[in-house]
Amino acid sequence: MARRDLAVVGAGPAGLAAALAAADAGVRVVLLDAAPAAGGQFYRQPAKPLYARRPQRLYHAWQTWTTLRARLEAHVADGRISVLTDRHVWHVERAGSADTAAGGFAVHALIGPAQQSSETVAADALVLATGGYERVLPFPNWTLPGVLTAGGAQAMLKAGLVLPGRRVVVAGSGPLLLPVAASLAAAGAKVEGLYESSAPRGFAPHASALLGNPGKLAEGAQYAAELARHGVRVRFRHTVTAAHGTDRIEAVTVARLDAAGRVIEGSARRVPCDALAVGHGMLPHVEIAQTLGAELTGAGSVAVDAEQRTGVPNLWAAGETTGIGGAALAMAEGEIAGRSVAVRLSGGEPDRTAASWNGAVRTRARLRAFAAMLESAYTPAADWAERVDDETIVCRCEEVSAAAVREAVTELGATDLRTVKLLTRAGMGWCQGRICGPGVAGVAGCPAAPARTPFARPVPLGVLACSGSGSDADTDTETRTAEATSPSPDEGTA
Repeated sequence: MARRDLAVVGAGPAGLAAALAAADAGVRVVLLDAAPAAGGQFYRQPAKPLYARRPQRLYHAWQTWTTLRARLEAHVADGRISVLTDRHVWHVERAGSADTAAGGFAVHALIGPAQQSSETVAADALVLATGGYERVLPFPNWTLPGVLTAGGAQAMLKAGLVLPGRRVVVAGSGPLLLPVAASLAAAGAKVEGLYESSAPRGFAPHASALLGNPGKLAEGAQYAAELARHGVRVRFRHTVTAAHGTDRIEAVTVARLDAAGRVIEGSARRVPCDALAVGHGMLPHVEIAQTLGAELTGAGSVAVDAEQRTGVPNLWAAGETTGIGGAALAMAEGEIAGRSVAVRLSGGEPDRTAASWNGAVRTRARLRAFAAMLESAYTPAADWAERVDDETIVCRCEEVSAAAVREAVTELGATDLRTVKLLTRAGMGWCQGRICGPGVAGVAGCPAAPARTPFARPVPLGVLACSGSGSDADTDTETRTAEATSPSPDEGTA
């Protein structure tokens, strides 16, 4: 492929907005995404062979998506944007000197569902819009078939028009639970309840952020009305403490939480179900940014300036990778990044007096305040780690139990997540600690930290041998498990 001015990794709301804003200004863009079509997790489309007649019923802000899609198709038709789907980006390299803006980037991506071959895209600038992934916190029997993340249930419904079960419990904490429960109920599932560990009064100290985002309030009210229409009860200060079943989930135990977020003794009850959609918020994908030398914030997201630039020359980031905040915030950040790329590549600076620039900046500020409010208000149960019994598997890839993790701390002296990993192999498997990391850290009592690896996803050794790529990132023994020889599941992100 010919070298492009800009490569955008991730075709969700942030990546689309960045690509479109840059292309509008004349930049030649290549857009890469792991999914079969653009849209990301938020606008994940039903598979074409399913011939969905009314896909808009599965989505919020469908009109926004149709506008983005029409703009994208126009730019593709005129050759301004090239879209590469089914491209799983596993590594990005800097070309040229690391202390200059010259050189650009080489983006390495596995191709198609088989992921047995790779291609490289060269670009002068790079926007990382790699999105986020769900925070998974273990509990007894969470590995039973029928237990899945809230986002996983949503992805099944959007992409495959498939329900995870007929009687579904939705539980955990975070704003994602409302649309997941509402969409499952609308699609015909009997939602046995939505159990949220936080309480509404957690929003009280943030009245200004709420009042400054009336659209978000209306969206929440719409979901609440949909749940009420389908007879779904929302119970705050409740949590799932265990799943039950033999070959698959048959029921869950839920319990009430006190004001401190701890389970109230004697409040547990059993709720029959054949599926559990559970989630505890989102975490940003930062592996590629870390490999390139970008700094992270204290919250573990990619640090950016007012133009969405990282500290690495010609590297921008937007969307959930810079902090979890939802699709509208991601689009605002993507637009700012795309506009910044267009002027910076030409040697100029953004016109900060322009109405369109200021509009995007104000939207970003308003939605960032709202996202910070949600982060503060939504919290998992305070004692979840204490309730993980020793027999519970906390790292599924390597089948590491909670007992082994606790032994590494109490008997072998581990004081950080990396040492726990070396002593138990927790986090050395397929996910490289992205999925199990928060759970292992909680059980161990160690600070959680983003998994650091030179590769953003597993890559076949044959592809690695032929690529000739290298990395300046830390390549300790435990990070060399990118030797997987079969394709990884699609996580819905590039």
